Amino acid sequence: MYKFFCAIVVSGLLSFQALAQAPKSTARMPIDETSKLITYAKVNEVAGQSKDVLFDRALEWAMGYYKNPTDVIREKDKEGGKMVCKARYKISNPPDKKGLSTDAGLVQYTLNIQFKEGRYKYELTEINWKQISYYPAEKWMDTANAYYKPEFEFYLQQVDQQSKEILKSLEKACAVAKAANAKDNW
Repeated sequence: MYKFFCAIVVSGLLSFQALAQAPKSTARMPIDETSKLITYAKVNEVAGQSKDVLFDRALEWAMGYYKNPTDVIREKDKEGGKMVCKARYKISNPPDKKGLSTDAGLVQYTLNIQFKEGRYKYELTEINWKQISYYPAEKWMDTANAYYKPEFEFYLQQVDQQSKEILKSLEKACAVAKAANAKDNW
């Protein structure tokens, strides 16, 4: 009886240790130390550009990048040097055996952009899966959660790729001054 009891206790401890060391997601997402949210943030220097010029470039980018910019741009304060965009994009489930990917829903995010003389800062954060209630994307990283699904890893890859594409497009728009039209240069 004593050996049986010890075997149960030891197996229980080993199981508890295995649960305590459950692996986190393999996706390498940038996590903000303060908010503990997935956050893509960067300060970009644009020498010789005023705050207003940078704001105008970012606004022009948003007006062209988003299909419905009046719905996406929630705050635009040129004087204060701040713009807030709340947008969403579709994600898909992993392809099945036949290669067919089905719709997994929408991911929403907040893009905060701040402007100062010669530089701007962006922060893409508050990434969440559009559900009946708020479902933060950070939950997809917790493989020990009882509700974890293997598809979550695929969702995180899509979020990472889409976030990087959005920010690359913004950086390109803010960094490059439009070339003067040759006909206007007289």
